[in-house]
Amino acid sequence: MNMKRTGYVLILSALSGISLQQCYFDNRDDLYPTQADSVLTFADDIQPFITGSCASTPSCHANGSTLPVLETYDQITANIAAIERRAIKTKTMPPSGPANQQELDDLQKWIDNSMPNN
Repeated sequence: MNMKRTGYVLILSALSGISLQQCYFDNRDDLYPTQADSVLTFADDIQPFITGSCASTPSCHANGSTLPVLETYDQITANIAAIERRAIKTKTMPPSGPANQQELDDLQKWIDNSMPNN
């Protein structure tokens, strides 16, 4: 009876090891894709974020401001070094506090992808 019990324990141990090993090779990025894997567009992702965070009032980066206007593709790309430095790196803009990290990550990805006007 003791030998039979040992056999069951060995079989259960082997099956447990096999089932746990199968999960070992799963790729987290394949199992749980993030928005970072999707295509970012200027019109749908970047412009709404920047105009909502930076050009939402006339005292900020909107038309009529003494600060650089950040509403169009040309205006935004002309100021991209300052935007990247102040919003992403030092997080000193907007003055109300840093933007959502996912939006900042998207902005950095768009910059890294040569800022397509799409």
